[in-house]
Amino acid sequence: MSEYSPHQLSVKNLMLIIGYLAIVVLAWGTNYPLIKLALRDLEPLTFSVLRLIGGAGVVLVLLKLTKSEWLLPIKKERSALIVISVLQIVSVLGLASVALLYLPAGRTVALIYSMPFWAALFDLLFFKSKPGFAQIIGMVLSLAGLLIYFDPAVLDWHEEGVTFGLFITVFAAVLWGMGAVLYRHYNFQTPLLSQTLWQLLVASLVMLVFAWWLEFPARYQITPRIILILIWNWFVPTALAVWAWTKLLNLLPGAVAGQLLMTTPFVGIGFSALVFDEALPLVFAMSVVLISVGGGLSLMRK
Repeated sequence: MSEYSPHQLSVKNLMLIIGYLAIVVLAWGTNYPLIKLALRDLEPLTFSVLRLIGGAGVVLVLLKLTKSEWLLPIKKERSALIVISVLQIVSVLGLASVALLYLPAGRTVALIYSMPFWAALFDLLFFKSKPGFAQIIGMVLSLAGLLIYFDPAVLDWHEEGVTFGLFITVFAAVLWGMGAVLYRHYNFQTPLLSQTLWQLLVASLVMLVFAWWLEFPARYQITPRIILILIWNWFVPTALAVWAWTKLLNLLPGAVAGQLLMTTPFVGIGFSALVFDEALPLVFAMSVVLISVGGGLSLMRK
């Protein structure tokens, strides 16, 4: 897609974009509170392993149903995708699930979605890219939001586990940003769904090693709740949302789709408030707005 203009969109494509975006935002936004519920029955890394394996199975079925010629990536692209899988999937799914043991779901999703800020920063540092005006404003807003979030006057740093939870959440966002920059500068030829299958398989193996090392023997309870949340994760946040995201990227440039995705934290915070009756103080709400708006602007290339 060369030069994008929203005026070029047909009514049909606009409706498709709204539909695909709704699937992605709702699936990913509501999943953080659901994962926090799941951690009452399973250890976080064990849950992530089961989620990844099941999700990979569903993506494999999707590839078979679409009669794709590609199951695995081109050989020369596999090593790069392994690195990106660790940086993006292992970090956000693994570290963020551990963070949910210590942080409210709404605040976790807000910090995780500082990812575009870190991606823009690494793009500037590693590839010497020249940021546009909107990108600079976005990075400043995101940084301001993060500083407000971490202000000792509003955040109880002495609460047990909070410091550790915050550290690994930000670390996950930082790793995702590094992975996003590497992905952007690598011209992959493998279709997106096949890339996804490979990355899910790689991430599940890496996560399995860490789960065995840190959580074995794992604490678990087989309850209707954990079964339903796992099935939901296999089909909706993993398979269906990835499919919808692929379709969205076929209709919009990646930067524009990424900006629209910055509505996800608000869905996560709202759903978290509904499930856990979490109140979000005004200062944190300001932080979320700054991080999200800044993240959207950070994705702009002009």
